Amino acid sequence: MKTKHRCIICLGSNTEGEYHMNWAEEILTDLFPEMRWGEIVETAPEGTETTTSYLNRAAIVETDMGFEDIKILFKDIERKCGRTPEGKQKGIIPLDIDLLVFDMEVIKPADMEKNYVKQALNTLSEQADYTSFTYPSRV
Repeated sequence: MKTKHRCIICLGSNTEGEYHMNWAEEILTDLFPEMRWGEIVETAPEGTETTTSYLNRAAIVETDMGFEDIKILFKDIERKCGRTPEGKQKGIIPLDIDLLVFDMEVIKPADMEKNYVKQALNTLSEQADYTSFTYPSRV
């Protein structure tokens, strides 16, 4: 029997956000049918020079995929959605998928402190106990 890993992710988009968020939901729900989604929230940009607002959304997923495999999958989905290094430099983010927590380990501690992540996480119907996560994470 394969081990199930519990992950918390946060998606973001500042370019055709509604389209890209819906597309990502469809793709990810096909891959992970038991995925639990939070609400889409509109947030101000943080840590970037762009002034375009973002749409963000958090989700909880259980998977038997390993850490590296799930990171590769998310990067592949971002590329298929049109994300490029050149676009990122210009502040054009069609889709960003951040793996925040893998099992109980926080992967991106700095992101967990950002307002847009907190807003997205607050919409999840099942609230996670953030005090039980392990810090610091692998980088």
